[in-house]
Amino acid sequence: MDARKTGGWSTRAAAAYVAVVVTLLVVPFAAMPFAPSDPDAELQELAAWPSLTEDGRVNVNFLSEAGDWFDDHFAFRQQLITANARVRADLFGTSPTDQVVVGTHGWLYYGGTMADYQRTRPLSDRAVANAAANLALLQRYAEAGGATFLLAVAPNKNSLYDENMPYYELAGSGPTNWDRLEAALQERGVHTVDLFSTLREAGGVQYLKTDTHWNTEGARLAYDAVMDAVGIEHDDYRNAAVTWDDGFIGDVEAMLYPLGRTPEPVEAYEAAQRFVFENGATSVEDADIVTASTAERKSGSLVMYRDSFGNALLPFFATAFREARFSKLVPYDAAIVPASKADLVVVERAERHLDFFATTPPIMPAPLCEGVAADRSVETATTMDFARDGPYVAVRGVIDGAYASDDMRVCVGVAGDDGEETWYEAFRQSVKSDDKADVATDDGYVARIDARVLQSETRVSVAVVNDGAACVLASKQWKEQ
Repeated sequence: MDARKTGGWSTRAAAAYVAVVVTLLVVPFAAMPFAPSDPDAELQELAAWPSLTEDGRVNVNFLSEAGDWFDDHFAFRQQLITANARVRADLFGTSPTDQVVVGTHGWLYYGGTMADYQRTRPLSDRAVANAAANLALLQRYAEAGGATFLLAVAPNKNSLYDENMPYYELAGSGPTNWDRLEAALQERGVHTVDLFSTLREAGGVQYLKTDTHWNTEGARLAYDAVMDAVGIEHDDYRNAAVTWDDGFIGDVEAMLYPLGRTPEPVEAYEAAQRFVFENGATSVEDADIVTASTAERKSGSLVMYRDSFGNALLPFFATAFREARFSKLVPYDAAIVPASKADLVVVERAERHLDFFATTPPIMPAPLCEGVAADRSVETATTMDFARDGPYVAVRGVIDGAYASDDMRVCVGVAGDDGEETWYEAFRQSVKSDDKADVATDDGYVARIDARVLQSETRVSVAVVNDGAACVLASKQWKEQ
């Protein structure tokens, strides 16, 4: 073959290759003004175009921030992400994101439940004890106001339906975080309802294939179990008429596919829609909702602290109670219980978020710590800090680990004019590190004291009570800032 011809073909092939590569590199940028994009399909806040200056100085991170912006806005981004996810899910049964586990027969699971499923991040024994102690204090507060208290934990989907989990994701062994917390709650007399058994024994499938949550039938069963547990007569809707919404997009489906999502039919009980919003809320997804039932002869007041599992629960409970308040706000504001004159307080929380009860104690006045007579005081590394928190002064810190135990009570003492101390029981707290990812210590505490109790220069002490014996670990003077 003529060398000149060979060289010519090589040159043209190389030029063509370079042209293709350059085109592929340029098109995502050049086509940005024209390429179709659906901002509503994004489940994250997209990066904004950076400023050249920041606080009057040159923004030294401009180039990296511009790169982040391009990563979130280049042309055909959503189409390419969707195509990649489709190929990996349909052909290989895998997911391009750790947020989603692709199961069999069209089932999708939320990646955030895998630690529970595989028992890879068990709560410490101290964290379980903290959660149980805190829920016991919240129950005591609710009952002191005449309300009935109940905890309802919504199971992770793969805790009930793991037959469609991929073969390479093996379930762990041993007790779950819920098993351990439930046992600790029983020891403290905290009232719970077993939704795990309720849903397992119902038969059929009570969760959505492409969503994290139970379907409407699962929510109906959970509602029925709660009402049975507290002995309230109610309509169980077993024979009620059902309509179907064919446009529902599951949250896990939305995580996996920015475009081309497949709707999953969701049922609705028409008879459980007899309520109105009272406080300007417009959707069951709102964070703070007050409802009034329009059904005949309804009575009673409900306060429900809930998460996204409560969206499907809300119509049932809102119809069943004359007045109900549903709050997703955290920390829980316990003051809404007496303000609502609640007859029933329900705490609903997803299984994957059980650590919340240890890390995020409710906002409420610290109850009196009965039977405390501090018989000794020692020097320890226990810390104590003060902060104004609305009508309270929050007293918080970390107990010296040498004096902490799973069974301890932490009490905060406020000295009166006569030097005698009034003791208040603190919530126990698993304190997260600065990045809010991992727990730094399980020996934290927080007590909110009515600010009117504290005068300037008041001495405040913290003590632990173990086996009835109280030991003061630290004292400090409160000074109004």
